[in-house]
Amino acid sequence: MSWPVFWTHNTWQTKLLSPLAKLVCWEASRRLNKFQQLPPLRQTQAKVIVVGNIVVGGSGKTPFIIWLTLQLQAQGLNVGIISRGYGGHSKTWPLLVTAESDPRLVGDEPVLLAKQLGCLIAVSPKRPQAIELLNQQEWLESQTKLDVIICDDGLQHYAMARDIEVVLIDAQRQFGNQRCLPAGPLREPMSRLNQVDFCIWNGLKADKEYPLTSVTQVTKVAQFKMNLAPVCFRQVMNSNETLTIDAFANQSAYAIAGIGNPQRFFETLQELDISITSHPFADHYAYRLADFSGFDDEKPLLMTEKDAVKCIEIAKTHQKTNWWYLEVASICDEGDNQLLTQLLQQLKP
Repeated sequence: MSWPVFWTHNTWQTKLLSPLAKLVCWEASRRLNKFQQLPPLRQTQAKVIVVGNIVVGGSGKTPFIIWLTLQLQAQGLNVGIISRGYGGHSKTWPLLVTAESDPRLVGDEPVLLAKQLGCLIAVSPKRPQAIELLNQQEWLESQTKLDVIICDDGLQHYAMARDIEVVLIDAQRQFGNQRCLPAGPLREPMSRLNQVDFCIWNGLKADKEYPLTSVTQVTKVAQFKMNLAPVCFRQVMNSNETLTIDAFANQSAYAIAGIGNPQRFFETLQELDISITSHPFADHYAYRLADFSGFDDEKPLLMTEKDAVKCIEIAKTHQKTNWWYLEVASICDEGDNQLLTQLLQQLKP
C-alpha cells in the first residue's frame, strides 16, 4: 500500500495524530503483555513459526515463506501454512487452499503459495481455526504429520501460540517516522522488535550495513538480509512458456503491481533495462478486464506472480499471449551464523 508523506516525515498531520498514535501504541503493548503473561493454549504439536511485520503494507513475507518452506522441506520436515486469507471473500471459514483455489475466495497469496509449494495450506481470519483444520487433515491423511506450521502474517494475532517469531523489514521504507498508526505506519511500538527471534531485511544488499543508527532496537536480535533475484518471465495464461530475464531489454512495456510496495517491482524491471509505463494498484487488488482498457496488445504487459494469480482467468479468456509475470527467487544472506542453522536449532524439541 502507498504510505502518506506524513508517515515518512514528521509534518503537521503527524503532530495532529500523535495522541491517537500513543493510544494505539499503549493498546498494542497491553495486548502483548497479556499474551506474555497468559499465553494461549497450544493447538498443535507442530512447531509454529510466525512470519510477520510491525508496519502496515508489504515487506516481503511471501517470498521469504517460500524460501523457508523449501529449506525446511529439504531437511525432511513436513510443513503446513496458515494465513488469514486477506482479500478472500468466502462466506465460510476455515478453508483448505490448493493451486486450483479461487483467489477471490481464499486470497491471492495463499493460492500463490499453493502453486509454488504444494503443501497443506489453510486460511481463516481466526488463525487457530486454520490450525485446527490442518490438524483434521493430519487425522484424515495419516502420512501427513506436520512438523512445522508457518503462519503468514499474524505477529499481532495473540490468540495463537507460537514458537518462533520472524519479522520482515522493507529495507527501503524501514519504519517510516517510527510512529504508531495513524500518525505513522507502525502496528506496534519499535520496542516490539526486542521480543522477536529474527529480523530479515528485504532488499538490503550484501555490501550494505544494517541501519542500526536509526534502528537501535534490533541490535540484540539475529539479523539477516534477503534479496529477490529475477529468474525468468513466465506467460500468465500458460506458465510453461518462459522467456529469459533479458527478453524485454531495451524494449518498452506496461507494468502493473498490486503489492505492498509496487515501486520495488518497477525498479527491478528498470534494472533489467526495460522502459516501463507503470500502473500501481492497491495491495491485493482484484483485477478486471476494464483495468487494462487502452493497453496495446502488441506491447508486453509485465506483472508480479502475485498479480498473475488474479489475472490468469482474464488472460486465458481473452488470449492475452503478451502478458508475462516475473519469477523471482529469494536469496537469504546466511553470513557466519546461518539463518537456517539457527532456525533448525530453535525447532528442536
